[in-house]
Amino acid sequence: MVKIRHYGAVGPVTDGPALALFQNQWQLYRKVVDYNYLFHREAYNCLHRILVEEAVQPFRFLDVACGDASATVEALKGTQIASYHGIDLSQVALELASQALETLACPVKLDRRDFFEALRDRPEPVDVAWIGLSLHHLLTPAKLSVMRQMRSVVGDRGLFLIYENASPDGEDRDAWLRRWDDQKRWWTALAPEEWDAGVAHVHANDFPETTSRWHALGREAGFGQVRELFVAPTNLFRVYCFRA
Repeated sequence: MVKIRHYGAVGPVTDGPALALFQNQWQLYRKVVDYNYLFHREAYNCLHRILVEEAVQPFRFLDVACGDASATVEALKGTQIASYHGIDLSQVALELASQALETLACPVKLDRRDFFEALRDRPEPVDVAWIGLSLHHLLTPAKLSVMRQMRSVVGDRGLFLIYENASPDGEDRDAWLRRWDDQKRWWTALAPEEWDAGVAHVHANDFPETTSRWHALGREAGFGQVRELFVAPTNLFRVYCFRA
């Protein structure tokens, strides 16, 4: 097995208040993932299928806003991954990711950085790049900037995949948020204060694009092919695959 090598600032956390805040937020996030309220399983199954059936073999993988990388590690099982590069702003998340990634038999690089800034520095080329439920935090021009960087990073043979907030054509952000709020009746595992915290985050930070706009952004970024691979049953999220 290849020895895993870690790079970047992922040392021990000493900021107690920051750690406590992260733990509270992360526990809520993990509960949402564990109950599959955001359909992570289906989205990462799509990623796995593309990695096996369509990616260059073996492939170099970039995981943007990787978090604890646990879902990605599952998607990477049984694939011919040559290297892994994860980017995230949270030091605690990267510490968890470093543990989860120990199962990979390839070199691993972890960067503690804001992904928008990291991508402007033009990371090393990869064959597959993935962003899961993070690109929607940016407004449309910033999304386009990231996607243009991704076009450069994956080159003419690579793939760029996202799982992001998406609206049906003709739906604006307010209507999307109303449909999000309607999910409360299904998210029964959350305590009222947990649901309220999640809603506050979404209303402050989530900016979906219509499905036609995601296609247009891909073309504007320089991708010749845009495919929709998965639509969540709630019609709140979609997986897209972009390639030259």
